[in-house]
Amino acid sequence: MKILIIDNNIDPGCWGSEDLRKCAKLAPDATIVTRRAPQNDLPSSPAGFDRIIVSGSKTSALEEAPWVESLIEFTQSAINSGKPYLGVCFGHQILARSLGGKKAVGKAAAPEFGWSQIKILESSDLMKGLEGSFYSFSAHQEEVCQLPQGMKKLAESELCSIQACQLENKPVFGIQFHPEKGIEEAEKVFIDKRKVKKLELLNSKRSAELYNPKIAEIIFSNFFKL
Repeated sequence: MKILIIDNNIDPGCWGSEDLRKCAKLAPDATIVTRRAPQNDLPSSPAGFDRIIVSGSKTSALEEAPWVESLIEFTQSAINSGKPYLGVCFGHQILARSLGGKKAVGKAAAPEFGWSQIKILESSDLMKGLEGSFYSFSAHQEEVCQLPQGMKKLAESELCSIQACQLENKPVFGIQFHPEKGIEEAEKVFIDKRKVKKLELLNSKRSAELYNPKIAEIIFSNFFKL
């Protein structure tokens, strides 16, 4: 199985999306290719890849930068070709913008940083085997605020009404939360965000209690089985 990870991280220390690469290794006989969208390093076509995973980013999904426009075009091409697609956080928002334009994404009423309780609203192949609710890490100031035509909502949290979605009848998914993030990554975010006044951090002292590596294992294994 040939897996393409599109890395959108703008912090050099995160380049390569190592956390997503670890999850991709759950796929049997995986060949993992990582390409950097911000450096205009996208493949010319999604052909030749069996799965596509699009990472998070501190970049706004409403940005007009040329590399973001190229990523949208690549996403549209991947969807049209029927490739299984999983967008995480920024990748989830780019999926919505690719299908519904800029009106599909907006600033969150309340930024979500910390361990969010994700509530499953509808069964799906992506989250098969998970409990009706679970905790996962979230880190975003923008979110999908309007589902494009043909997409259905799969999950929500208290602060974010669209935590997961799917393009109906296609193996195309977006998740706002970060199942790939563990305690170490979460603590780095907490340290950084404690500097921001009036920002409420979610369950910032409960990382050891709420982090469950099985969440990522189930979601990504399900994605590779599609």
